[in-house]
Formats: sequence, structure tokens, C-alpha cells
Amino acid sequence: MPRFFLWALIAIVAIAPLPLGSNRPLGWSLLSLEVGILLVCWSVHHIWTGQALPVNIDRIKGPLVLFALTCVWVLVQLIPNLPLGLAHPAWQEVNIFFGSNVPERITIDPDQSVTGLMRWMAYAGVFWLSLQLARDRTAAKTALRAFVVIAAGYALYGLVAMYLLGDTILLYDKWTGKGSVTSTFTNRNSYATFAGLGLIATTALIIGSRRRSDVPLFSWQRLHDTLSHTLSSSLFAYVLLFVSATALLLTGSRAGALSTLAAFIVLLSQFSRGKQMGVPSRVTGMVAFLILGVGVVGFSGGFLGERFSQGGSNLRFEGYEKTASAVEDHALLGSGLGSFAQIFPLYRETEVLRDKFVTKAHNTYLENALELGLPATLCLTLAACLLAWQCWKGVVSRARDRHFPAMGFSASVLVGLHAIVDFSLQIPAVAVAYMFLLGIAVAQSYSSRRG
Repeated sequence: MPRFFLWALIAIVAIAPLPLGSNRPLGWSLLSLEVGILLVCWSVHHIWTGQALPVNIDRIKGPLVLFALTCVWVLVQLIPNLPLGLAHPAWQEVNIFFGSNVPERITIDPDQSVTGLMRWMAYAGVFWLSLQLARDRTAAKTALRAFVVIAAGYALYGLVAMYLLGDTILLYDKWTGKGSVTSTFTNRNSYATFAGLGLIATTALIIGSRRRSDVPLFSWQRLHDTLSHTLSSSLFAYVLLFVSATALLLTGSRAGALSTLAAFIVLLSQFSRGKQMGVPSRVTGMVAFLILGVGVVGFSGGFLGERFSQGGSNLRFEGYEKTASAVEDHALLGSGLGSFAQIFPLYRETEVLRDKFVTKAHNTYLENALELGLPATLCLTLAACLLAWQCWKGVVSRARDRHFPAMGFSASVLVGLHAIVDFSLQIPAVAVAYMFLLGIAVAQSYSSRRG
């Protein structure tokens, strides 16, 4: 029965990117419904069988409390007619102007706050299910392999759509990101994060599937291992890695490529310091990745190079400045989860910004600070950092299967860096993929002997 729940979760992760990254009301509503049903079914089954939790809740107590406090604060933002003048002053202006008596709240967009909280619950549900279902070593391997195939599948579709299907998205003509790979996503930067997660997961899978390092590099045993194992499984993984890396470069996302590169370096560095990998294995692995990297860059790096030569836009930096000004006015209470699109027009003073309908800050930390306030943003960010720290501790302490926590830490580096200049984590399919991988990593961050 646990395998059924695992494959059901994998199916949800696989379907999430299909409807435009689930970044439409129908997409994220169905995603939340699917996760909710699966979570209820798993809970009923678990209570019925009377088994202990595979991963005790104490292991994530700190992040859980911090995340719960943030969710409670969003609920407080939704409370109507708060005393002590805590409600946003915009409500009073609305009531005076229209002569109405609309309940005043901290959030200026209650509908978006409720929707945002629903999406948070879906992401948390994916993490919780992944955490519990991937505690078993075999299940963790299955989940990781499945995600690698999923990511490569969407990468392959993106390449086919651009070269053979007339640069379309699900048979529709692209309305943005033309001439670049976006797969089933509308924004190439968002897909770049998803492709980067696939690349990190595939690299971790390759590292975790390598054979013994105590066998001499030039020996019949090494040759046997190479012919019987590498050519059958690792070579296929290298092909999937090539596909994901090619799609990533052809997105033309500069921040996505640089964030993935940083995460890739972090992933490899976590293994270069351990005793588990001998010198021959390090040399062989580095040569293989070097050859693959040269091939990918030679095949698809020209487009990304052109994007780097174009330089950046001042418009985004103007947006950062105005968002920071808005944060100063909402530093404690925030303007309400999901309210950025409503509050930002009050601060876009320049003529260029007034001509744009800006719905994202292109900096998740700034946007969270505006919507939630600094205290709640700190709680939310610290919760994610503590989970990444748990992965780092697993890399240091584990003697076997260190590639799982190393993957989780590197994936956190990737999404954390990209969130500084974009909004990929606010796309449901990307958030679900990250939560899925992070749940696997945290579940495998401590030895089975300490279960």
C-alpha cells in the first residue's frame, strides 16, 4: 500500500507542470485538490494500520513551528474589523469613497490571500508525503529516478516544441518567451528553475549509482563494472542529464543558468571532501562531467551567450526600489498574502513603470516582505533554511546514500539564489518539484540505524 501512495504522489508531481506549470486558477485548484485527497487517504490508512510515522515529527519540529506561525499570521491578516487600527488604511478609503461598509482587514486582497494559503498547504502536503514515503531507501531511489525521468521528459518536450512544433506551448502559439525553450511553462525563467532541479537530481542519481571506489581504475573488475553497470544505467542517466542541460541553456535564462551552475558546484564539492569517493572515482566523474559540459555548451550555449551579451534591464531594478519603499510602509503587518499586484501600483511613480502591469516583484524575498511583513517573512525563510541545514548535516554524517541530502541542499541553493531575481518558487509546479525533492532529501538525511 505505501508504494501506491508513493506512485500517486509521483503522478501528481509529473502532472503539475502540464497545465502551464499549474499557474492558472484551474491548475493550482486541481493540484491542491489532488494533494488534499492523497493526504487524507494516506492519513486514514496510516491511522487504520496503527503504524508509527516513518519520520518522527520531532525531526522537523523547528521548521514546522515556523511555517505554522506564518500560516497563522496569514489567517490573522484575513480577520475582519481588527481593533487598534490594525486594518490596512486602504479599506477605510474605499468605504469613505463608495459610502460602503466593507469589513476592514490587514490584507487588501482577501481572495488572493485565501488562494495563496491554499497553495501553501498543497506544497506542504507534497513535502510531508515525500518525507514520510521516502524514508525507505528503496522508495527514495524510486522517487528520485522517477523525478529524473519526469524532468527529462519535459525537457525533451520543450526541445521538440521549439524545433519541430513551431515554437508552441501545448499546441498554442507562444505569447511570450519566443525563440527559447519553455516546455509547458509560459515563462522561460520559471522553466529554467524546473530544468535546473532536474539537472541537480540527475547528477545526484549518477553519483549515487557509481560502483565501488576501492577497485583499481585499470583492472578487469573495473572494466566489468563499467560494461555491466555504467553502459546500462549510468549512460542512460548521462543522456537524460544532457537533455535537461540542453533545455536549460536554450531557455536563455541567465539567472537560471548561473543559479544551477552554483548549485551544481555545491553538489560536486560535497562529495569531493568525503572519504567515500576515491581519487580514481573523482577523476573519472569529473572527466565525464567535463566532456558532457563541453558537449552541452557547444550544442546549445550560443543562445545563452547572446543573452548575457545583451546586459540587464533597469526596469527590474526600478521595481526593486519601489518594492523596497512599499516594504518600509508595511514592514510589520504586511499588505496581505498575494496582494502585490494590488499594492504595487501605489508606488510605481516613474512613467515606465506606470505603463506596465506588474504582478510580480521578481524577488521572492522582497515580495514576501511586502505581503507578509518582515517577522513572518523571516519565519518562512528560516523554516526553509533549517530544512536545508538538515540536509547539510546529513551530507556530513551519513556514510551511505549521501547523494540524497546533498541533492536537497544543492536544490535549496538553486531555488534560493534564483528567488533573488525572479519568481520561480511562486509557480506551483516548481514549488511542488522542490518540495518533493526536499522531502526525499530530509527523509534520507539521517542513518536508518537512528530511525
